[in-house]
Amino acid sequence: MPGFETIDSMEIDAPAQLLFDTILDYTRMHEWYPKYRVEVVGGGEVKEGVTLQHTLRPAPMVKSSFTRVIDSIDSPRKLEERYTGGDLVGRGRWEFEPIAERRTKVSFWCDVRSNSMMMHIGFWFGGEKGHNGIYQEILTALQEKTRSTAGASAAK
Repeated sequence: MPGFETIDSMEIDAPAQLLFDTILDYTRMHEWYPKYRVEVVGGGEVKEGVTLQHTLRPAPMVKSSFTRVIDSIDSPRKLEERYTGGDLVGRGRWEFEPIAERRTKVSFWCDVRSNSMMMHIGFWFGGEKGHNGIYQEILTALQEKTRSTAGASAAK
């Protein structure tokens, strides 16, 4: 199975807790990054041990679907996950490193392998570069989302 290990990072002008809480609220991620839908398998809240069903549509005729299990939540520093089925298998980790009072380095590291014929083809054509492009979009959308959230909080 083709695979790769990669990390994507961005410094964002927002506190680590706000960024962490925004990512952990997976089921609302589509509100600020419409290409991505996440559901808790069996319903309920996102917490350790829960399985999440992820669906990503980076282009109109392209769809990726996979499951992740939340292994550990260390708010507001780290969120560790396992890709357990669907198009991808492997591990992932969100990290939130405070740089200044209201500035945080957000990183997503993953070590994944393709687990379906369509993903094998996708890895062959886009692979790590394609994954990095998607996560840079996600990080940019996170930056915009938290900028509007922080601005609304400051206006109150």
